[in-house]
Amino acid sequence: MQISAKGVSKSYTKHNRSISALNPTDIEIQSGKLTVIFGRSGSGKTTLLNILSGLLNPTEGSVSYDDKDIYSLTDSELSQLRGREIGYIPQGQSGLSVLTVKENVLLPTAVAGKNNAQQRADELLHLVGLDEFSQAYPNELSGGELRRLAIARALINSPQVVFADEPTNDLDDENTRLVFGLLKKAAADGAAVVAVTHDKAASEFADIEYRMDGGNLTQTETEEQ
Repeated sequence: MQISAKGVSKSYTKHNRSISALNPTDIEIQSGKLTVIFGRSGSGKTTLLNILSGLLNPTEGSVSYDDKDIYSLTDSELSQLRGREIGYIPQGQSGLSVLTVKENVLLPTAVAGKNNAQQRADELLHLVGLDEFSQAYPNELSGGELRRLAIARALINSPQVVFADEPTNDLDDENTRLVFGLLKKAAADGAAVVAVTHDKAASEFADIEYRMDGGNLTQTETEEQ
């Protein structure tokens, strides 16, 4: 899956003033690579992530997946694309408290209309080290375990694209390395993976790095050949 954003920007009107959250931006996201966008809170990196993932309409510009502009799709078509091709790891804790860990992982399969995903869920729970917690509930997990649950849930439909918003926020060093290692593996398995973060530890795992500052994106390091 090749993702191409051309001239995307986002502005809001507040108190009769136009405020720019993201200045016109071009970026290409490659399959098989972990792209990391660094930036402080309020820099515009989450705005860009949400535009790239189909969650937030840009004020201007276009986002294409394999030459198809996703914002030219109907709401139904865009929802189908997101359910079928995109895995999203949100910031913070997002497990549904009334569902078990395994049921949380399986939830996107119901939305996408997929059946017989039990084995895939078991494989992912093993991959993220949550085998023994499959019948536990989210309130029984630590912060690091909840992030790993979110990764398993994002990968259950074998998406071609994975987006992660501050996936290691408030995690210790061990869990930080584990989470970025899982994102790196998803990229190595062929997905286009994009993570936005302020965590410098991500540099060890990134194939391509950008920095976002004041709504402006710059590439800070090209991948090694």
